[in-house]
Amino acid sequence: MRPLDHDYVNDLIARLGRLRPDAKPAWGTLTPDRMVGHLMVIVRYSMGRGKPVPARGNWFIRWIVGPLIINGIVRMPRNVTGPAAAEALCPSGDTETLHAVLEEYLTLVQSGDLEPPPHPFFGDIGVDGWAKLHVVHFEHHLRQFGV
Repeated sequence: MRPLDHDYVNDLIARLGRLRPDAKPAWGTLTPDRMVGHLMVIVRYSMGRGKPVPARGNWFIRWIVGPLIINGIVRMPRNVTGPAAAEALCPSGDTETLHAVLEEYLTLVQSGDLEPPPHPFFGDIGVDGWAKLHVVHFEHHLRQFGV
């Protein structure tokens, strides 16, 4: 699995730049602009920006499924739904804003100033867990749209 660094972010933005606005997903109902908006919301959430989402995970999800997904051992399932509060937060987004959000995220990580909230399903995964999960999540949606 690639690390979430400036090289990965630049590659991600380039791949998203190849996505046509009318592209149809292989699964799910997101449009390309809503998918980018969804990614922005999740990154911002991991930066402590956004309404707290109640814990929803159980022992099996936190200690078995979570590590398998976060470490790239098992792919994120298709059509998985998150907490209702997060589902409603799929605004339209653009790659320029996503790029800026990711650069801000990386700056916080590098300065040691990022104190991420617990993941609603996987619990307290820390900075490293969130970084790995972001890459897994980005790759999930890139596969969804074939880029």
